[in-house]
Amino acid sequence: MKSIEELLKSIPDNVFTYADASTYGVTRYYVKKMLEKGILQEIKKGVFQKEAALNDEHFISFKAATVKLKERSAICLWSALAFYDLTDEIPSEVWCILPYPYGVTSVKSIRLKDPKWDVGIDKHRGFEITSVERTLIDCFSSPNYVPVSESFKALKKAIKTKKTTVSKVLLMARKLNSEDKVLPFLEIAS
Repeated sequence: MKSIEELLKSIPDNVFTYADASTYGVTRYYVKKMLEKGILQEIKKGVFQKEAALNDEHFISFKAATVKLKERSAICLWSALAFYDLTDEIPSEVWCILPYPYGVTSVKSIRLKDPKWDVGIDKHRGFEITSVERTLIDCFSSPNYVPVSESFKALKKAIKTKKTTVSKVLLMARKLNSEDKVLPFLEIAS
C-alpha cells in the first residue's frame, strides 16, 4: 500500500480536480486525508493545489478557473492584460475565450464561433493565454469589454516596456483580420 505522500507524488500536476486525481488512482478519500494533513489546499471548490506548488497569484487563479472547463479555453482580455502587467486594473473574474456556444459561470466567458486557436495563443504552465499582441488586438476588437482608452494605454505601455513592437502588433492584426480596428492607434503610438 502506498503512503499518502507517494499517492500525491503520482499526480503530476500541482493544481488538479477530483477527476484528475482519480485518473492516477487517488480516491476522494485520500484527497480528503491530504487536505487534513495540510499537504493539499483547496483553492476553489473541487480544485486542489499541492502545498509545495509555487505560490504565483496568476498561475493559481488561471489554473483554478480553467481546470474545471471541459472545453479548450484561453485566458484573454483583462486577465491577460493583468498577466502581462499592461493595466492597473485587477479583474474580479478570470476572462476566457471559449468556443461558441459553450458558456460557464465560473469564468467571464468570451464565446467565439471561430476562436482561431492557432493564432497568438501561448501555453504557460498548464493553461493557455493570448499572446501580448493578440491580447492587444482582442482588446481593440472588443470595446464593449475593454474601453478603447484602456486598450490604447496598454498598447503604449507594451511598446514602451518592449513587450512587443508595432510591427508584431500589425502582423497579428492582419492574421486576425482586425487591421482597421488597430491601425489608427498604431500610427499614434509609434
